[in-house]
Amino acid sequence: MIETPELRYKEPSETLSPIQPYPTKYNTGAHHRQNPTYLLVSPRFIEGARFILVGGLNTTLDLLALNSLLFLFPTGNRLLILIYTVLAYSIGAANSFLLNKYWTFKHRQRTTPREIGRFTITTLFGIGWNAALIWLASTIAHPFPTNAVLWTNASKIVAIGSGAFISFLGMRLWVFVSTPHSR
Repeated sequence: MIETPELRYKEPSETLSPIQPYPTKYNTGAHHRQNPTYLLVSPRFIEGARFILVGGLNTTLDLLALNSLLFLFPTGNRLLILIYTVLAYSIGAANSFLLNKYWTFKHRQRTTPREIGRFTITTLFGIGWNAALIWLASTIAHPFPTNAVLWTNASKIVAIGSGAFISFLGMRLWVFVSTPHSR
């Protein structure tokens, strides 16, 4: 090392060896809050992206189940369509619980009855939201000669899209909440 006036008066522990990282503002946690690129890799962004992926899979399962029921047992009966919707939504909900718990929110604690209860209430709210929108859509379309499968799927997509935000808030803020003593 070349001795300069700055190095001559410093203790050896104060000088940096060639393999030590140079201390910068980038090594601090405060940098992440100021760095716009941090948003792209922040834990909340990743969590949101995972929730969207799980939601896409749940929606696919939901629509596959609904259309399978409509294909196997065709109907224009509003009550039967609602029953099909609830069954299809339940299949997506079971998948949602497992993937969101362990993958999206990384909630590794043992599943508790309270957690299942909160998930069930959130899911029932989602089913109610879905059913209400499907019922409304089928009531509006009922007087018109329309394709029941097409109308049901269109209203289902609107219901799923609007219910996703409610579901995320319920899961994130109520169902899979980690309290400091449970970590």
